[in-house]
Amino acid sequence: MRNHPRLLFPSIAVALFAVAACSASAVPSPTGTGAGGASTSSGAGGSGGDLFSTAASGMATCDPKDSDGDGIADALEPGDTDKDGKPDAMSADDDGDGYPDTLEAANAALFGAGKTRAATCDPLADTDQDGIPDIVDLDTDNDGLGDSFERAFDPDGSKGCWRKLDCDGDGVIDLIELAAGTDPTDATSVPADPALYFVLPYKAGEQTKDFTFATGVSKADIYFLVDTTASMQPAIDALKSSIDAKIIPTILNGDPAAMPPIPPISDAWIGIGSVRDVPWSGYGQPGDDLYTNHFTIANQAVLGNVAPPVVIGGVDTAPASVKTILGSLTAAGGGDGPEGTTQALWIAATNQPYAATIGGIWSPAAPYPSSCGGPGITGVPCFRPKSVPVFVIVTDAAMHNGPVAANSYDSTKVGQTRSYAEAADALNAIDAKIIGVPVAGGNPGAARADLTDLAKKTGSLYHDLAFGGTDSPLVPTVDVSTGAISDQVVRMLGLLAGAGLHDVTTARANYDCAGGVDCDGDGAPDPAYHNPPGMPGGPPYDASGLIVDVSTVASTAVPLPYASLDASTFHGVRGDSELTFRVHARNDTLAPTSLLVLRALIRVETPKGQILGGKSGFKLVYFVIPPYIDNAK
Repeated sequence: MRNHPRLLFPSIAVALFAVAACSASAVPSPTGTGAGGASTSSGAGGSGGDLFSTAASGMATCDPKDSDGDGIADALEPGDTDKDGKPDAMSADDDGDGYPDTLEAANAALFGAGKTRAATCDPLADTDQDGIPDIVDLDTDNDGLGDSFERAFDPDGSKGCWRKLDCDGDGVIDLIELAAGTDPTDATSVPADPALYFVLPYKAGEQTKDFTFATGVSKADIYFLVDTTASMQPAIDALKSSIDAKIIPTILNGDPAAMPPIPPISDAWIGIGSVRDVPWSGYGQPGDDLYTNHFTIANQAVLGNVAPPVVIGGVDTAPASVKTILGSLTAAGGGDGPEGTTQALWIAATNQPYAATIGGIWSPAAPYPSSCGGPGITGVPCFRPKSVPVFVIVTDAAMHNGPVAANSYDSTKVGQTRSYAEAADALNAIDAKIIGVPVAGGNPGAARADLTDLAKKTGSLYHDLAFGGTDSPLVPTVDVSTGAISDQVVRMLGLLAGAGLHDVTTARANYDCAGGVDCDGDGAPDPAYHNPPGMPGGPPYDASGLIVDVSTVASTAVPLPYASLDASTFHGVRGDSELTFRVHARNDTLAPTSLLVLRALIRVETPKGQILGGKSGFKLVYFVIPPYIDNAK
């Protein structure tokens, strides 16, 4: 069970009194017949505000005879409420809910002095003031949980749960606590977000609630694309020495002491590939591979695909495949200054066949497209569905077919290479982000200029609050010395997670869990759960259909945490912000004969479906559907 700060919702009681009716029969009018034939009057029962019901007419001439010795006059116990063949006047538990009439007849403990019963003809308690005395009311507090059900956690009635909307006084009604799996008798045990529920009677119209979500990048597949041409050995060595010592622990756990603070990317997978150039004179050297993700190391095939970090001795470390590949990288080859980075990015992002020709055909070292398996997986590195793909490009060279036309391949000598626009389009198609690490050396500023331009073309930007606020590329403003490579890698990833720009919308889904896996996205396995059927004998009901719209709510923060908004989407959201969406719910389909409690999920994500916000980026919403009472019958 999770423990959370107490939240109070005074409107809950009003809402449920108005709409929840879960006793065996409809709530009667002030005059008429109560449950099981108990007559009611227009006196203190339901309309006068008294918490006791006269229960029968003719109180002035009430015969005090009490056949079953329960302290209640036979005149106040007409009929056979529980249909057990024994008249109420001869039954110790008129409604058969498990609580004896002697307990249900009075409410002194709950409502104070002057509410005791001293004689058999004294009025009977009517806790929810619905005109039905508690002794014949199957839901005494009208909270949607029958008294017999509440006996499961208050067997002898000593806690008074059957007479309270909120048994433990923690501000969350018992019905929602049970739906959320927390303890309605323990004030320290409350749902993670107890406000997230709707009470939706059939055909009762639309209801709205405002929910606030976090929006930072928390699920990312980080793929290091390392230039391994001859000048890059010091940079490769720096990565080898820092991947476990600094980079992986900081990515996963953040660094609040950094300036600015580095937030964690708690669900980060890591992969690695290398880039050189086409192996032809004038560009690269014979034997060069333009792009490698499929390595052969010690006669074993090792893939650079993204994979989860490994915990060793309580410390987060890189996947074994990444450490093996990184440990094997040796700088060599290359020819002219620029390298084939744009071509490698196109191959990695599209996972499509590629071949460049000049006096023969060159293809990547392993056959492409590579096979990752599983729906929604993209790219050569096998980026996970709903994850943000991040390319961390470590290079000291400009790009062939990059933003500088003079560095383009000679089309008369090299055919079928991909253009700069095609590479940028391929990255944008999977909504990938670029982090540039321009290594000092070679041609100063050349790599940084190209990486900066590519970051802008792929929207790989962060919002810098300095100097009035500017949107800047995720590339350092100066070339990076070998000793500072790890610092800049984690700094740029921190800026992506905490201040990176992205568009934010919502997705909604039914909540259904096989059990033993993380079904809601909070990082912990969840128990099995399936919504009850909407119709007897039917499949579990898809509760997401009760959400008819989710709309944006303008922020009052200064400065605004986004650039603009429309009806469904915030645009240019600035990092790990808090955004509010208004959820519209309506029930035009479910008219149950007994109480239904259903669950659905609402999650914030990018328009292309990439999950944002981590544990604070989703809401598990409960829908309470009261029994439908057709008053026309």
